[in-house]
Amino acid sequence: MMIREIVVEPQAIAWLPWAVSYFFFIGLSFSSVFVGLLANYKEKNLRTEFIAIVIALTCSIVAPIALTADLHQPSRITNFYLNLTPWSWMAWGAIFLPLFTVAVAGYFLCLLRQVVPQNSLPKFLHLLYWGNLNITRWTTVFRLFAFVMSLLILVYTTMEVYVVEARPLWHHYSLMPLILFSALPSAFLLCRFFSTLFAQQNNPTYFSHFTALSLVALCVTLLTFYFSSEQTALQLTQLWYFSNLPLLAIACLVALFVLVYLPHSMLYNLATVVVALCLTWLVRWILLIQVQSVAKYNALMNPYQLGWHIDGAIGILSVFSLWICIGILLWWLFSAALLQKGFTGGENE
Repeated sequence: MMIREIVVEPQAIAWLPWAVSYFFFIGLSFSSVFVGLLANYKEKNLRTEFIAIVIALTCSIVAPIALTADLHQPSRITNFYLNLTPWSWMAWGAIFLPLFTVAVAGYFLCLLRQVVPQNSLPKFLHLLYWGNLNITRWTTVFRLFAFVMSLLILVYTTMEVYVVEARPLWHHYSLMPLILFSALPSAFLLCRFFSTLFAQQNNPTYFSHFTALSLVALCVTLLTFYFSSEQTALQLTQLWYFSNLPLLAIACLVALFVLVYLPHSMLYNLATVVVALCLTWLVRWILLIQVQSVAKYNALMNPYQLGWHIDGAIGILSVFSLWICIGILLWWLFSAALLQKGFTGGENE
């Protein structure tokens, strides 16, 4: 009798934490666009809409930077334009991402002229108010532009993962709802927190309702992953046994269900936002990093340890630091106008 021994080595992961940062911030960005559009539809509140789009703008600036870092070769970006490959979703992303940022920036500038008075800004920003435009019409145009580009970015971001057929948890019909509904609660709660902080206004009740609906939709989406096939159920079970992160994500999900309707205060709102952001990050980390620890064709797990280097924790901290710096800059520029009590509009009012 011949005994054959097969030696299998753990495989290094291909998707690094840079990709998680991109998925995190781009999810917050297009979700905040949806929140801003909902605020306009539900209550015609330009301040709430403006705050949502400011959040979308900060994230739309940071997300492509994280994605570029994940490519490791900045010259590859030019190849997407010099050698167009319509069959590649990365090539479409090179087109969609700049257009999405332009759409959000234009949306932001249109709302800026209506919400923030020119005399409350530093003089070097008065150029933003140049020209006698029909700002209401242009705002409508950029609302539609931002909505369409948000949908395209959602599709592109999903397809970047979905095309990997060798991983059942990636090549799954519920992947797009997972990416959307895991980011929407954070977008709603961020907008609610900053609306209370900057606009000094009561939180609209529909924010809590839509946050709860997003959480319910997220739960349903997770169940479809588990019950759709034996392969996905097996891999989810492996993730559960080999990592504590799924348990932590479920704890954040349950905590949000409890916190979303509790009496509001600034400290409470901040804590709720932190829990929501943790949930959004954990879903993406498990989806992109932990799923890679499950081997494609053998029974061996591929463990991943987050290290303190540029492709690990330092990279994550740098991206979050950039996001915070952009937020602080926008706070310095626009907080004086947004904190003016009794002010409800700008140029056209």
